[in-house]
Amino acid sequence: MEKLFEIKDLVFYKEEFLDNIEEFEDILFIIKELSPRLNYEEIEVVGENDCCEKTNKNYIVEIQGFLNEEDEFFTKEEVEILSKEKSMGILDLFVIRIYKCLECKKWIIDILE
Repeated sequence: MEKLFEIKDLVFYKEEFLDNIEEFEDILFIIKELSPRLNYEEIEVVGENDCCEKTNKNYIVEIQGFLNEEDEFFTKEEVEILSKEKSMGILDLFVIRIYKCLECKKWIIDILE
């Protein structure tokens, strides 16, 4: 299987992605770049996961950030640092959430704008 990235001891493979991975290439670049600094938590969702319908437990990774007027992504931490030096202009909230099923290991990317 093709390993795309790793967060701590959690590995994400291309073949286990539940959607069209090509639609998320820009997002994957951000995730890969930030992956050494990311953590995950275990959560329970309402109802069983659609992927296998065997559990409601998932790992979740959340990357809080913003897009500027040129669609450049900045993490929350980068905005805090850069905004002290210069005006960042208009920023739009952009949160990347990654859910991975504990049972079947399938995963998705969810964007909150």
